[in-house]
Amino acid sequence: MVRAESGVELHNLRIEADGSISVDLAPLAAPAPGPPRETRILYQVANPFLSATFESPGRLSGYSAFHAGTILEPGAWRQTLRLDGQTPPLEAAGVRVRARVMAEEWHAPGCKLTVSSFCDGGRNAIYQAYELVSLDGRPHDLELLISAAFVSGEEFSAYGLHYDERFGAIVAIFGETGAAGPWRSTEGVARAALLGADLPPAEWEVSGPRAYLTYRLRAEGKQSAGLCVIVTGGWQRQEHEALFQQATLHWRRELEEAHRYGEWLAGRLEVADPVLHSAFVAALNAAASAYRVDHDGRFRGLLPAPEEGSAPAVVIPCDVYWCSQVLLPFWPERVRDAILSLARAVHDDGRLGRSIRTLPEYEEGPGGSDPSAYEIWPDALDSPSYFAMLVHDYVCWTGDEGLLEERVRGRSIWEKVLACVNYLRRQDTNHDFLFEKRRTQPDWAFDVLRDDWVTYDLCLHCQALKNVAEMALLRGDEATARDMVTWMTGAQAAINRRLWHEGRGQYVDYIRSYQGFVEDHAAIDTVVAALYGIGTESQCHRHLERLEQMLETRRNEEQYYGDWGIMSCFPFYKERGDLEGRSAWAYSYHNGAAWPGW
Repeated sequence: MVRAESGVELHNLRIEADGSISVDLAPLAAPAPGPPRETRILYQVANPFLSATFESPGRLSGYSAFHAGTILEPGAWRQTLRLDGQTPPLEAAGVRVRARVMAEEWHAPGCKLTVSSFCDGGRNAIYQAYELVSLDGRPHDLELLISAAFVSGEEFSAYGLHYDERFGAIVAIFGETGAAGPWRSTEGVARAALLGADLPPAEWEVSGPRAYLTYRLRAEGKQSAGLCVIVTGGWQRQEHEALFQQATLHWRRELEEAHRYGEWLAGRLEVADPVLHSAFVAALNAAASAYRVDHDGRFRGLLPAPEEGSAPAVVIPCDVYWCSQVLLPFWPERVRDAILSLARAVHDDGRLGRSIRTLPEYEEGPGGSDPSAYEIWPDALDSPSYFAMLVHDYVCWTGDEGLLEERVRGRSIWEKVLACVNYLRRQDTNHDFLFEKRRTQPDWAFDVLRDDWVTYDLCLHCQALKNVAEMALLRGDEATARDMVTWMTGAQAAINRRLWHEGRGQYVDYIRSYQGFVEDHAAIDTVVAALYGIGTESQCHRHLERLEQMLETRRNEEQYYGDWGIMSCFPFYKERGDLEGRSAWAYSYHNGAAWPGW
């Protein structure tokens, strides 16, 4: 393979050869019929300690510290820029994202301003670096006005905002309102946050939970001048004072390191297609950013999606599995940590929940060693298969068969793997190799009440049986291997007999056999049928072609909105009574929304 030498244009996006994505805002800002609309580019970043959302132009629209909750009120960051007394026009702006950095650029007569919003790889702090460059040899001035609100909600509220002259920063103290649950421990110590820069503000003010800061910067001659705004919060005040001091001293080094990390990501895959290369860079960065620890460095889980507000963080076995596919070649030890963490939540009978609480290894849940203590959404039908597949993939990549003998809550990992696949086999009540899903039993599409024969769940089970057979052979257990292969062969044949739609050339979503109901639309999660070779080569190719035709919006003229991504399903679900929550509406969530993760 060869490295991509040039980028490619897609609408107003440019996919660069280095894996970054550039956005030209000029077409988006051009006058158009109808009321004016604001152009927003959102970019999420994370490291083991935090999640943050950057938003153009120049906003920090979200910041949460892992297991400490929201620090900045979402969407409450306001920023005003003035270059030589003038607000730079949006048409002059461009945005470039890669890895942990979002860079924005404005041009004004004789000068250029670059704003780099980023996080580093191992600290609970977010940065926004401003670099003003004089291009004409004359002095140029930047005035930056920031308004930010610290969180004020049901669980925690900021109070006692004040300016600390020692650091040139606004300090906020967070108090617990009493709504926080037993899983969100503050250890009796008030949490704090600091907002400031490496230069003292020209002006400052506090009002309620909101802070106001004004900074001024001048670039002399053909030189540059810079400042960096820093926010850090969620832990004890002394910790954030130390973090803030380190960040103000070394922000240029951290920005360089963030760019080097992006270069490292770009060098992991050499491929001629820049779109595929950029997708891989983004996927590897998301997987690397999913590894979460608490502020004492204890592993908590793989969370490829950011925390939502201050809700207790959970890991989802489905997400952990797909995240691990990217991590295994580069950080297999992280996958090992994830396996041992998930193993605590596997019941003796093989049940495993959809959502698992993120507790340290040695800390027990409210119910002690009972796996139910870790579950928020119990008894998922895809999670047992994902656990078995995850263990198999780790062992195959690393050769670390010793993991199978590791004991968690009194049972070995191998015993837990067998329990998982055997639990699913017991759900086959009529002995036709197709287990029956209960209507309220969750899986990936948790707010669609699919029941009976679900293609996605059954295909995962086939792959898990195959994987367990391979591990049994590694252990010299030929009887177990034969048993698993027999069941897998029967299940595979039954899937092709019952769930393949020859007329449409696709696997259906699910069949409610006791009613004779078939949901035969194209569903994104049925792609696993082709991935795991459930059908013949011809069936797999036809199924993928059908998914391309129906779910890639650039090919589907039946949906109304043009080319905007890959849909989770199309047409929409027939039975409205099967839909709950966000999926109750067309084009929403599991009912036809864009779903690039698949």
